[in-house]
Amino acid sequence: MGTWSTDSFGNDDALDWFGELREAPSALPFIQQTLASGSTESVVAAGAVLALLNGSDGADLHPDVAEWCAGKAAPPAALKQAAIDALQAILDDPEADGHDTWAELGEDDEDYRAWLSNLRHIQAGLR
Repeated sequence: MGTWSTDSFGNDDALDWFGELREAPSALPFIQQTLASGSTESVVAAGAVLALLNGSDGADLHPDVAEWCAGKAAPPAALKQAAIDALQAILDDPEADGHDTWAELGEDDEDYRAWLSNLRHIQAGLR
C-alpha cells in the first residue's frame, strides 16, 4: 500500500514529492506550484515543509525532511498563506483525495480524525 500513516510523509506520493523538491532548481517556486496544482498528498507535504521552515516543531517529520529544512530561511508570508488556503480547501472538500482514504471506516475512525488533525496542525504552524 502506498499509504501507511496519517503523518505528512506517511505515503509514497509525499516522499516522491520530497525527492522532487530536493532536485528542484529553486525550492520556493516548486512549492508554490505544488500548492496551486498538486495532489492532496503533495500539498500536505509542502505545507509541512513550510511549517517546519516557519519554526514549527518537526519532531514527527521524516528525518530527511528535517535535515533538508535545517538552516533554511523562513518562507514568505504570501507562500505561508497559500499553504493555509490550500490545506483549508482540502479540509472543506469531502471529495478531495485523502478523505476517502481515511474515512473508509466512517467519520469517527481514529485515523481519519488524526489525518484531519495533522492538516490543522500544519495550518497552525504556518501562522
